[in-house]
Amino acid sequence: MSDPATPFPYRLVATDLDGTLLGPHKEISAENFAAVRGLQRRGARVVLASGRRHQNSVRFYRQVGLDGLLISCAGALVKDPDTAETIREELLDPTDAARLVAEGQHKGFTVVYYHRDHLYVSERNHWTELYESRVNERAELYPGKLDDLRGEAAQKIVWYGEPATLTASRPQVTEEYRASVTVIATDPENLEFAAQAANKADAVAAVAAFYKVEQAATLTFGDGENDAPMLRWAGLGVAVDGANEIAKAAADLVGPTGAAETRFARAVQAVFDHLPSR
Repeated sequence: MSDPATPFPYRLVATDLDGTLLGPHKEISAENFAAVRGLQRRGARVVLASGRRHQNSVRFYRQVGLDGLLISCAGALVKDPDTAETIREELLDPTDAARLVAEGQHKGFTVVYYHRDHLYVSERNHWTELYESRVNERAELYPGKLDDLRGEAAQKIVWYGEPATLTASRPQVTEEYRASVTVIATDPENLEFAAQAANKADAVAAVAAFYKVEQAATLTFGDGENDAPMLRWAGLGVAVDGANEIAKAAADLVGPTGAAETRFARAVQAVFDHLPSR
């Protein structure tokens, strides 16, 4: 175990929320909260990097007592909740967004539309209930048809449906939109579509540049496919226990196994333990 006095080489720490800092009940355990404080005591700025909307992520930002920039929508938006300063926003091309809405509905999927100011769904059913239970946020049923939005201000588009059908659709839709859209799956029941620049690696890089932190001095934690870019980009990328294989393959270090509520705390301790002794 490293000495707490050992110089800490990381000045910026970006962590995912769901499956990483948050436990199965979508709460931050006392152990994970203490781990955040431990990083801060070592001189690191901690930044949240979530796939959730900015409006949904702010409550955790407040709970942990952070300040400064917040990464949301898997990198589509980098914004300071306190000053409302936006340093980065990457929206889907309106034509792509409109096509994805139409194609998703045509294929029978439930469509979730991450609008800059709203969270819309195409219909209310068991898929929207599943989605809402995962993000602890109530979506709005758009009063008309999602097609009426014409792709306006879309941070990302999500299709929800049967895993097997989504898996079968992924190669075709990835090829169809390969020039401008990134396609990922955060759960078996969804496919997410965002602008190619809307990823956590580019977002963390923007935050690092804003705070004048070198890439080698960045540390990231995550568990899912949308975390893989920032795990790969960082000076040290850490996949927590329970991470999927894509995240693990992108990471430099995988956290030790244990209770799901304390995955982040164990991963942080693993980083501390890997520091050279003075």
